[in-house]
Parts: sequence; structure tokens; C-alpha cells
Amino acid sequence: MFLDPLFTRLRQFIWETPLDDLPFWRTAPIQAGQIAWVVGRDLLDGRLNLRAMSLVYTTLLSLVPTIAIAFAVFRAFGYAVYVQDFLARLLEPLGPQGIEITTRIMEFVDRVNANVLGTVGFAFLLYTVISMVKKIEAAFNDIWRVEASRSLARQFTEIVSMSVLGPIVLFTAIGIMAGVLSNAYIGSVIDFGPVKFLILQMSKIVPYLILIATFTFLYMMIPNTRVRFVSALVGATVAGVAWGIAGWAFATFVVRSAQYVAVYSAFASLVVFMIWLYAAWLILLIGCSITFYFQKRSHLSPSIGLAHLTPRQQQRMAVQALVLIHEAFDRGSLAWTDETLARRLHLPAESMTEIEALLTEGGFIARSDGQKPRLVPARPARLVRICDIVATLRQRRANGSVNDALLTRLPMVQEFFERVRDAENDILENTTIADLMQAADNSSANEAR
Repeated sequence: MFLDPLFTRLRQFIWETPLDDLPFWRTAPIQAGQIAWVVGRDLLDGRLNLRAMSLVYTTLLSLVPTIAIAFAVFRAFGYAVYVQDFLARLLEPLGPQGIEITTRIMEFVDRVNANVLGTVGFAFLLYTVISMVKKIEAAFNDIWRVEASRSLARQFTEIVSMSVLGPIVLFTAIGIMAGVLSNAYIGSVIDFGPVKFLILQMSKIVPYLILIATFTFLYMMIPNTRVRFVSALVGATVAGVAWGIAGWAFATFVVRSAQYVAVYSAFASLVVFMIWLYAAWLILLIGCSITFYFQKRSHLSPSIGLAHLTPRQQQRMAVQALVLIHEAFDRGSLAWTDETLARRLHLPAESMTEIEALLTEGGFIARSDGQKPRLVPARPARLVRICDIVATLRQRRANGSVNDALLTRLPMVQEFFERVRDAENDILENTTIADLMQAADNSSANEAR
């Protein structure tokens, strides 16, 4: 096909152009192209799509309980009306059907009576809300390649802060702004022509700014890892713009189409609602994916998204990490953390986490107690043999592999690789971390002379 050469040239330009000596205005579009490439690859692979569909199903189950609990909580603070307004704005792209769906949902919410439900019923409502939050966290953690989830106590506190305190602060700020604008003096100033025009234009932008701020908050809070503000802001900005475009496209092409009504009849509103939920969740997950890849933009790969270490690289990085950890311990310096050690070795955080887990399982290092655990040696450097480190890393990769005894063995090939193994063992067996540290000290002393 004639598009193949064009595709090849585009791939070469995005991934093979050296970025070290280029100015920012040329580096930025190339990195944006790399991020768009890997996010598009995730979409084609179906990872984000499956997560979005799963969240649609969870949303349908937990939507009424979530709004019911939110309505009950915010009613105590006098903000109950904002819940319905928020839902109406969320479904605004659906046009008249959005108004109908909002009305139906609020009717269901009004029928939720705590006295009728009883303890078991209320516990079920609360369980569905918590399950939805956990599923959102699992989706974000999957994008960030985070395996460990938060503790139950931490999940509860963050659910309260995100689901209750955050909206209360937002609604309070909106109420204060509305009170200020209703002031007689402020009102006279607003009626002034240029000021009125400026406020009118700002009123069109403010909803998007609030949406971007909300997305930024979610991208920073939900993943169980450290997310930089700039990375979250970039992903939230793209998601906010995409949300506006999707809302316009949805209202223009989907809702006005008579085919849905003709085909689905009375179920048309439900079908359109599910499609919009899918689009909304997909946009939110794409923004999270952009946040992830932007923060990891120096370690991107066109074929697998985030570059992985080869077995040789992992062995070398593990030994280097141990050398640095032992040096800091012997000198009485501040011990390394996962984050600082990853920066020192120029490693992706995920690769550093894997190496740290392997070294901990092998008994080479331990994690200190405290809010920010630090890495300390678990045994003296003279007792840490390089061959033991390599064997630990190889054993992890060997788990789940094909039984070597079942594979064909040609004698001449088998003999060659046995010689390679014996030669490697002769070098590794008698070398320790202490030997490497001593060699580095001798080299430094010779250079000082």
C-alpha cells in the first residue's frame, strides 16, 4: 500500500529523531506525537476500551445509590440542589433525553428511604458506592502499572475526602461567588459594558476550567503512586478539551439521529445514556493514560508503551542499586528511597519497584519503617555475592517457564552453553559488592594522585 512508506517515515520521525540538542518548540511536538502513538496503541489493543465498558456496567449499578448518599449528605449542608444540577450538566449533551434521564434518576433517589431500607439495605447501598470507587482506583492503577492497592483505612479516608469534602468545598466556593456577585455595588460594576462582556466570555470558559481542575485532582489522588501536578494537568487539559468536543459531537450527531428512536423505541434513552457513559469513561481513562505517559515520557517505546529492561540491564541495575545502598550505609549518608534511587539510575519507577522487590525477596535489602520507607542493606557487603544476585533475578524470570528437561538438546550446542555458564560463574562466584566498592575506592585514589 502507498501508506506504508508514509507510516514508516512518520514512525522514524517520531521515534528516531534525537531530542537532546533540539529546542523546546521542536521537542514538544515530537514528544506529543510519541504520547499520542502509545495511547493510540493502548486503544487499539483494547485495554482502555475494556476498562471503560466495565466502568459503564458498574456505574449503572451504583449510580442511584451514589446519588442517594450524596443527596443525603449534601442536604445536611444545604447543597442538595447542586447534586441535581451536577447530574443535569453531566447529561447535558443528551439534550431532551438527558433531562428525562435526570428526572427519572432523581425520582429513584427520592424513593430511597433509609427507614424503609434498614441496616442491611443501607449497607448494600454503601457497598455499591465503595465498590465503584475501588473499581475506578483499580482502573487508574492498571494504567499506572501499580499492583499494590491502598489499605482499607486509607481507602475510607480518601473516599470521604474525594466524595464528600471535595464537593462541599467546591459548592461553598460557588455559593460565596454567587453571594459576591449579588452584592449591589458589584452588580452595578458588572452592568458596565466591557466588564459585562468579559464576564460573559469567562462564563463560557469557567465550566471547562472547573472540569480540568476536577480531572487534575482525580489524576493526582486516585492512583496509588506519586503523580506530578504538571503531568496531571496535561492529561486533564487534553481530557477536558476532548470532553467538550465529545459533548458537542454527541449532541449534534447522536442525539438528533432518528435511527436510535426507530430501532430501540422506548429503550432509546437508555441506549443513548449508556453510549454517553462509555464515551465519558473512555475520555477520563485516556486522560489518565496521557498523564502516565507524559510523566514517563523519557522511557516510552513504540511497541509496548513503556520500555522494559532486558535481563542484562536488570542485572546491572540491581548490582548498581546495591552498590549505592551499601555506600550510603557505610558513609552514614541519608538512605535511598525507591524514588531517589530511580532518579539516580535513570530508571522508570516501575522497573525500580520490580528490582527493589526482587532484592527484598532475596534478602539483600530491607525497607526501614516510617512514612517514607528507605532502603538499607540486609547483610554486610562482603557477604553479598554477585552470583547470588544474578541467580535471584534469573529464578524470578524462570518461574512459569517451560521445563528445560522437555526441550531438545543438541550435544554441541549444549556443550557450548555449558562452557559459557562455567566461565561466567568463575567470574561472578568470588566477586562481592564489597569488591566492587573497593575497586571504586582504589580508582578514585589513583585519580587523586
